Amino acid sequence: MAEGKQEQLKQNLQDGNQWMRILYMLMFWIILYFVLMVTGVIIFIQVLFALITGSDNKHLRKFAADLTKYINQIILFLTYNEDRKPFPFAEWGKLDKVKPVVKPAPVDDADEHEKIIEIEPEEKDDKPAK
Repeated sequence: MAEGKQEQLKQNLQDGNQWMRILYMLMFWIILYFVLMVTGVIIFIQVLFALITGSDNKHLRKFAADLTKYINQIILFLTYNEDRKPFPFAEWGKLDKVKPVVKPAPVDDADEHEKIIEIEPEEKDDKPAK
């Protein structure tokens, strides 16, 4: 059994597709860092606009909305929830319906007896008690 896992590890380490994805992930991690800095600058400028003019700048708001979509695409790619690469490998500002990639984990003998229990949160009444 351990020999099978060792062979699987060897195959995974030699898989060129895995290494290419890791390189893309590093690149998008760096891009994400800069995009978050730009977002911080936009926030600062929007605050100045709001203080000086009494309202935000609609063009900056639209650009910030596009940046948040882009950040979302990058994070989905980095967390293996999306296989499609974000801009510049896809269109800017276009967020298709996201279909997360969920790959089932291989079942080990030890994991056969474990069960995942999903608990949904209870709905709370917004009415105050009398």
